[in-house]
Amino acid sequence: MYAIGLGENKDEILKAVEKLEEEGIDIELIRDPKRLVDKLIRGEIEGAVRGSLPSSKVIPYLKSKIGKFYRTSILKNPFTGDIFLLSPVGIDDISEEEEERVKDKIKIINLASNFLRSVGIEPKVALLSGGRLGDLGRSKTVDRTILEAELVLNHIKKKNKNLEIDHRGILIEEYLKEGYNIIIPMDGISGNLIFRCLALVCRVSGCGAIILSEKNVKFIDTSRNADWRRYYNAIKFLHDLNVKNGKLTKY
Repeated sequence: MYAIGLGENKDEILKAVEKLEEEGIDIELIRDPKRLVDKLIRGEIEGAVRGSLPSSKVIPYLKSKIGKFYRTSILKNPFTGDIFLLSPVGIDDISEEEEERVKDKIKIINLASNFLRSVGIEPKVALLSGGRLGDLGRSKTVDRTILEAELVLNHIKKKNKNLEIDHRGILIEEYLKEGYNIIIPMDGISGNLIFRCLALVCRVSGCGAIILSEKNVKFIDTSRNADWRRYYNAIKFLHDLNVKNGKLTKY
C-alpha cells in the first residue's frame, strides 16, 4: 500500500490513482499532511508521495520527524533517456551561509551517489556554477559560485578518488549529453528553476523529488502543478525500489 496526498489539482491525482490501481498497486488518498507523514513513519504504508498537498505543510512536518534531508529531483535525461538526479531543488534545502552550503553539497553528493549505486547505477557528478570558468573576474556573484564549486570539487576528489566528478561552470547541456547523472546547482533557487524549466515547461519526464537522508524514508515530493504522469511515475518509482531489486522502470 502506498499513499498520495490529495489537495489541489485533484483531477490529475485521481487519474494517476486510477492508472495505478489498474496495475494492481493499492493507493490510499490522504488529505491531511500530518497523517500522510505519520503513516509513513509508523510503517503503515510502503511509501508516500506528497501529491498536491502544500509543501509548506508537508515538508516542515517531515523534517520535524526525520531531521535534515535533501530533496532530489528524478528526471529523464532528454539526450540519453536515462534518469538523472538534480539537487538541491528546494529553496531552503541548503544553507545560505557559504561554509555550511559547501558541506550541504558534499552531503548531497555522497547521499545521491550511494542511492544510485544501490539501484545499480554508477554515479557521475556534475557541479554547476554561474558562468563559464573563463568568466572568472567578470562578476563577483559568478566568481563566488565558481570558487565554491571548486571547493566542493577538491574536497570530493581528496576524500573519494573513485567518484567521477567534474566542474565546467554553467554548461549543464554538456553534462547531460555526456550522461552525468547527478547535477548539483549553485543553490536551491537555481535548482528549482532548472526543475521547473525542464519538467513543467519542457515536459521532461520525471518522478518527483526523492528524499535523501541518513534515514531510509521512502518519500517523494511532487509539485502541485504536475500532470498525472508525474504522480504515477512517483509511485511506480517507489514500487520499483520495493519489489524489483533495484531495477528501475524506464520513465
